[in-house]
Amino acid sequence: MPTELEADLQREVFARLAAADGVYYLSELGDEAIHDWGRVHDYFHEFVLLDRSAGRITLIVAADD
Repeated sequence: MPTELEADLQREVFARLAAADGVYYLSELGDEAIHDWGRVHDYFHEFVLLDRSAGRITLIVAADD
């Protein structure tokens, strides 16, 4: 993995996951929640992270292709 990508993932994903008070997995959102290009990838995983101390809500969307 390129060093810059690894640093970005650490900062934007893994550090936020570690700091979160709550992690929620969004499932079965239905066809009305799919973007026009949503069928480009077959499988998505969507997580909502709540970090009360930072006053932040983060949406992480990952494709497993």
